[in-house]
Amino acid sequence: MTAPRNSVAAGPVITGRRAFLRATAALIGGGGKAAAAAGPEAGMTAATTTNGAMRIRYAVSGAGDPLVLLHGFTDGLESWEELGYAGPLLAAGRRLILIDARGHGGSSRPRDPAAYAPGERARDVAAVLDALSIARADLLGYSMGGWIALDFARLFPARVGRLAVGGVHPFGQSMAGYRRAVAADIRDWIGVLEGLGGGNLPEALRTRILANDLAALQAAVAEDRPDISAELAAFDRPCLFWAGAEDPLRDEVARCAAFLPRASFAEIPGCNHLTALTEAELVLPHLLPFLGSARWS
Repeated sequence: MTAPRNSVAAGPVITGRRAFLRATAALIGGGGKAAAAAGPEAGMTAATTTNGAMRIRYAVSGAGDPLVLLHGFTDGLESWEELGYAGPLLAAGRRLILIDARGHGGSSRPRDPAAYAPGERARDVAAVLDALSIARADLLGYSMGGWIALDFARLFPARVGRLAVGGVHPFGQSMAGYRRAVAADIRDWIGVLEGLGGGNLPEALRTRILANDLAALQAAVAEDRPDISAELAAFDRPCLFWAGAEDPLRDEVARCAAFLPRASFAEIPGCNHLTALTEAELVLPHLLPFLGSARWS
């Protein structure tokens, strides 16, 4: 797969209808004492914890009921601010816990596919919650982050309040397309994203993707995602699944609403796998009522 090598300035920039440029006062209003690691934005405190030999970077902002945010493949915890999700969630009274998945950002970047086996990244999430003395939290994840959230629900159902997952399902998935896209050059993956988004990536996102370790990314997608649906069949916490109407995974994601006892599905019109995340103003009307309703009922 060959990706365009054009510069960032060569075409329109994907902004999620200006969401990337939106700054919210809530993000910089915390003013708490900084942790040992530098925070991704003012008003957030960042730190690291460990799960065995793995270092896991996370950031915390806000007060209230805890909500874990899990990003997609090749991205990092900063994306939730840049795309316009963090501000409204903070304004809704949530305490946000943003995590760099292993293989990404400031977390460890193992190059062994075994390090990304089912359960490994879910246990990273548990390690972060343990470090913060949080017994139970809501989880919000998209694509790879949604897969980690589902795996966490499989292993630690009692630690989940509500589950909001986009662009992914538990029925097993080939990762062959991802393997092809990162087989030789990370710019090939950027080309895939720019094709889906219809323009050049924002500079911050492009920089973050280029900073990834290619061998770690290859290890992260070396194995297909197994079918974990049987182990989730009895999961009875409230769930919201969403997918773009043009996402090839749409039907399997929608199937989750019938498969799980307390799940619902939202279709994001006119969106594909990428834009059903970047068009935050189309997704938030579904997320905010779900995550803001009565806690863990």
